[in-house]
Amino acid sequence: MSRQRKPEAAPVAFPEVLRKFWIRSVAAFGLMFLLVWLEQQHANPGARMTPLPDPIFGDLTEYFSTFRLVHTAAFFDSTSLVYPAVAYPPFGAAMFAVLYAFSRPVVAYMALAGLWMALAWLGVRRALLREGVGRVVALMFPVSILVASFPIEGLLQRANVELFLWIFTAMGMWAYLRGRDDAAAILWGLAAAGKFYPVILLVLFLPRKKMRAFGLGVAAFIAATLASAAYFGPTIRVALQGALHNTFGYQGVRVAEWGRHDLGTNHSFFTLLKVVVVALHGSTAHLALPYYACGAVVFAAVFFGRVRKMPVANQLLAVTLFMVMLPTISYFYTLTHLYAPWLVLVFLAVRAAKAGVEIRGLSTTILLFVPVFAAYTLFTFSKIHLWGGVVQGLFLVWLFVWVVRFPFAEPVVEGVAARTI
Repeated sequence: MSRQRKPEAAPVAFPEVLRKFWIRSVAAFGLMFLLVWLEQQHANPGARMTPLPDPIFGDLTEYFSTFRLVHTAAFFDSTSLVYPAVAYPPFGAAMFAVLYAFSRPVVAYMALAGLWMALAWLGVRRALLREGVGRVVALMFPVSILVASFPIEGLLQRANVELFLWIFTAMGMWAYLRGRDDAAAILWGLAAAGKFYPVILLVLFLPRKKMRAFGLGVAAFIAATLASAAYFGPTIRVALQGALHNTFGYQGVRVAEWGRHDLGTNHSFFTLLKVVVVALHGSTAHLALPYYACGAVVFAAVFFGRVRKMPVANQLLAVTLFMVMLPTISYFYTLTHLYAPWLVLVFLAVRAAKAGVEIRGLSTTILLFVPVFAAYTLFTFSKIHLWGGVVQGLFLVWLFVWVVRFPFAEPVVEGVAARTI
């Protein structure tokens, strides 16, 4: 006698706000290519900033010649006209060394990116199915987000090592949400060793008094930095001094710049400040230190005064938003760090729809990510002095204010609070 299979439960309706986000994101991605094609056909080719410019994979191939000088002081010579200076902390430079160890670094980079995104897709699909979302939606929604999100496409087109940081920060958030604080801290410490600015994520441990995890994050940062400096040599001191000189030297040059590329692609809050200062006929060349000091004060006041008391979704998103807004140089590929906390909101919306409750401010917050994840060229119209970096910077500020204003608490289903993910 054969056993009858239990009928599968009907899939839950995909929330309307996520359907709107889905449609608008795909439309924005298609519009990016349409605008470029129309200008090439009927207007002045090159008038609009090309969203995916040549040289392809340029951020990865830039330092091929310089890495012939590894283990020598010449590796850090920023005055060379032949060998471009590696403007990364030691562990960030080590990411290039790992890729350059392969005979085809670009292939190795794309293989890593493909593996990472496949694992991310599988994880999101599985989580959506667990929430009761239909199989077709669970399959296609994460695929379309990966394919039609400009920060991801732009990151891969340039083959920037921000990919490593994205993996570290996203995996750290996954561990953090599951209570694996030590693993999260180590991953965030490694991300900070790569480009410094993700160190702000470690602040999430302080309100919960997780000092062991905080210490592990700091230790991971120091260990990765010293180990990488020892590798590059010729001594740890020479490597540290050279790497820091090149890193902050690059930042200093960019801080003083005022041009199409910076205004169009840099969504930092510093870009908004730069617009005001230049409009008043001032100079931004010496504003970096006071800017960071003021930023630290503002963040400390907002985080410890309000955000630390808010739900975990708010904490993760607020800290990550500040992380990608604060650096003076923050190009579109740093926006990849926002996908992990954005996914927390996605699952929050699914569970709220299942519970039949409305979370105030959530829909607006999710939809604000449409322009944030879109190409900067959609907001760049140089003839009327409208620039993508400035516009997206304003959207990020709007998002930050919204996240600080509205608490995104988990809906309660039958007397039990749902999981975060």
